[in-house]
Amino acid sequence: MTCLTKAIKLAALIWFLVVGAFFTGHSFAAEAEDANPLRFWKGENKSYLQGTISLEIAYFNQGSSWFGEDKANLGRSSDEWWESTIRPGLEGSYFFESAGEIYGRFDAVQANTEDIDAAGSNAAFGDVSKIRVEESYVGWRSGDLFASLGKNALDISFGRQQYIVGNGFLFYNQSSNGGQRGAFWIGDRHAADYAGIIRLRTGGWAGDLVYFKADDKPNSDTKLGGATLDYSFDKGKDKVAGLGGGLYYLNSDIDARDEMLVYNIRGYFKPFEAFDVLPALKPFELEAEYVYENPDDNDTGDGNGGYIAASYQFEKVPWKPDITYRYSRFDKDYDPLFYGFYDWGYWYQGEILGEYVLINSNLQSHMVQLNVKPVESLSVNLFYYNFRLDDADAFGVDDEEYADEAELIVDWTYNDHLLFSFVGAYAWPDDGAKQQTGGNNDWAYMMLYTKISF
Repeated sequence: MTCLTKAIKLAALIWFLVVGAFFTGHSFAAEAEDANPLRFWKGENKSYLQGTISLEIAYFNQGSSWFGEDKANLGRSSDEWWESTIRPGLEGSYFFESAGEIYGRFDAVQANTEDIDAAGSNAAFGDVSKIRVEESYVGWRSGDLFASLGKNALDISFGRQQYIVGNGFLFYNQSSNGGQRGAFWIGDRHAADYAGIIRLRTGGWAGDLVYFKADDKPNSDTKLGGATLDYSFDKGKDKVAGLGGGLYYLNSDIDARDEMLVYNIRGYFKPFEAFDVLPALKPFELEAEYVYENPDDNDTGDGNGGYIAASYQFEKVPWKPDITYRYSRFDKDYDPLFYGFYDWGYWYQGEILGEYVLINSNLQSHMVQLNVKPVESLSVNLFYYNFRLDDADAFGVDDEEYADEAELIVDWTYNDHLLFSFVGAYAWPDDGAKQQTGGNNDWAYMMLYTKISF
């Protein structure tokens, strides 16, 4: 790519940001009178139809990717690339007088990648541009039909839709991104090929019955059915504890997944808030999740994966610093299934290694996160990760110490429609990474990202 081309593209990105800020700023005032500027029909009982649109663009630049051996590991060099998506859609709801609500959504994602991404997902294809239907579903919510159970106690939906549990540790992304589908990092495709979900909510209880077929590529013909159950313990308006879990069964063309049973348990607890002691420690929170996988395949061992985390927010200190420590472990037989990007660090662990090199299997990680908010619209995160292989021999190396990574991530939310993000990351290899990749240089990485949505 010539210097002139780079300059033109950077200028285009700056133009996109400035124009986006201008138009979303002006539409924001109009939206105070209208719930959505793209709403074109309003009916009785707040029924509506409206268009939706989101545009995302990201620029990536890196030095010594794959610790200096990108061409040896990917087959192509990867030093900088662009990704973008356009996602137009249509959604609406029709509210009955006393029989709840019918709702639905249809949208498509146009995803583009120019040059080779750091995962090498498009190394065999070069520049990629692909449009596909993403969400296409209809559903019904009960409204006040079952008033004794609460508003919208029952929700039934089916079609192409996404299924999320908790913070995305096990269920977030039932689709695939990158490769011939484009936009590996933006990753705007999440929906299953088809899914049926029955949700029941009453009081502190929440339960789901779910069945879906994954929309992965290459197609593994993975189908999952199961149940999820959660209970939250409230103290006034505050949630002080929660416990949840699930049981799921899979069929798949992947032998290790076929006829697998998956058991999941998770929870969180604010001990000082729950017992109303030591007011200064009330923001302290514990969180954990564990997954046990029991495959039918005799050649595959049982899989175990989980994490435990502790966090504390200094609520009365300027910028409200929030610090989190998390330890995660996944053994060599653990299948990460349908995890995805729920938030920074969840569950792509590290914007270099967790995005492009490692998956949540045969891995141990220590994470320390510091979040501060100088103003309400600005969020600054500092991350440190230490990565260690759970079984070096199964990974094909001699040393379990893999690598370390540090990150600075800044998010600026201009308004409800416009977001800017900056990521700066730096990873340095230990012997495990050196042996796997053949490189011994430090890996530097930078990303600029913006999203406009209505």
